[in-house]
Amino acid sequence: MPSSSSIAETATFFPPNEEEMALARRLAPVIRFCDNEPFLPSRVGVSVLHESTQSPSATLQISFEPGIAKVIEYAIWWDWDIQHLYELEHIWLKLDAEDRVVAVCASSHGHMLEMHGPDGALPMEEGRVVVYSTPGKHAFTATLEEQSKTAEGTIVSCLDLAGRGGVLINDMFRAEFTALTAEDHRVVKRWLQARSFLPAFRFGRRFDLADVPFGSWAELAEFIPARVKSVLAEVRSEQPLLKAVFLDSGDTLVDESTEKFDAEGYVIAADLIPGALEMVRSLAEEGYRLALVADGRVRSFSTVLGGHGISPHFHAQVISESEGCEKPDQRMFRKALASLGLTADDAGSVVMVGNHLERDIKGANGLGIISIWQNWSKRRSHIPADGDEVPRYTIRSPGELPALLADIERQMARARVNPSLA
Repeated sequence: MPSSSSIAETATFFPPNEEEMALARRLAPVIRFCDNEPFLPSRVGVSVLHESTQSPSATLQISFEPGIAKVIEYAIWWDWDIQHLYELEHIWLKLDAEDRVVAVCASSHGHMLEMHGPDGALPMEEGRVVVYSTPGKHAFTATLEEQSKTAEGTIVSCLDLAGRGGVLINDMFRAEFTALTAEDHRVVKRWLQARSFLPAFRFGRRFDLADVPFGSWAELAEFIPARVKSVLAEVRSEQPLLKAVFLDSGDTLVDESTEKFDAEGYVIAADLIPGALEMVRSLAEEGYRLALVADGRVRSFSTVLGGHGISPHFHAQVISESEGCEKPDQRMFRKALASLGLTADDAGSVVMVGNHLERDIKGANGLGIISIWQNWSKRRSHIPADGDEVPRYTIRSPGELPALLADIERQMARARVNPSLA
């Protein structure tokens, strides 16, 4: 979608009068959507321009060629693009002095393109402009053939890249969304990933833009920030996410074979497992709440994990020396939950990652926490003693964890959309 800058900084625009709004509605384009398009427009902001200028709602120049008397700009609002929350695309009708459409332009991935067929004819049907909307992405073309040319990229966007943009923030509205968190972006990403789809590329859905609420661009610009916040609040209320990630330390983050001890038995140095620091940083950037749940001595963890820059990423640390018990004792896991404001009822939305089947996996399973066994080290047994030690998931190294957590959350999202998958 075209990025926009401040309306007031570029030019003065006056809202369309009643006559201009009636004209805009009468000439409103028709959009052809893919048969299985999940997202349709819900609002239009109209501007009527009488001279060459920058668009009121996009960083694009509107030109007046000879014979053009006015330009009607339709800023078209969607709550969703398959890759992010909120979408704004545009169609421009260029009219002569008799209010006849003599040229059509439309937006495509931030660019303004002329809309016409191979023979130069305008995309008109029964006196109305008709354009095609890219499945999920909503870029416009004048012909079906043009959609076919980009079909491969469209499929990737609607499947593999669904949700990658989170909440879209452009310059015009950036000040309205300074409070957005990494978790806000992640919840939107999961919501969209649960709705990824394979486009049918049959454009039988005829959508009359005149049927959605019309207003001036200024009215739409005022509407957008509140609407985005409202949609985000709805998604936050309905979209499940993992509420916490519990991490062990030894042979999960730290390579125990490299530990060096002082005379009092405290660990004074140790190497991280390759990829451990990058994994923790990645999870923190995605907005996961992290807790250290480990057996050992507080000073040892402070020295090693603090020295490697991992400790600041933990929202809580539950260490056996302080608790007077060791995993798989349920007190360790309950304390970690409570430290994050959670209860045992939240256990099914929490994961525990560790290398020790008896301590980490059995302890997590006993409370209903999702257990993830990291079998990087051969130091501990790789054979569960009984069913209580069987992990829900297994990874080989820290670097595999972010993708697994994303997959778990996608499963949670899909189960919410389709309960039969639960």
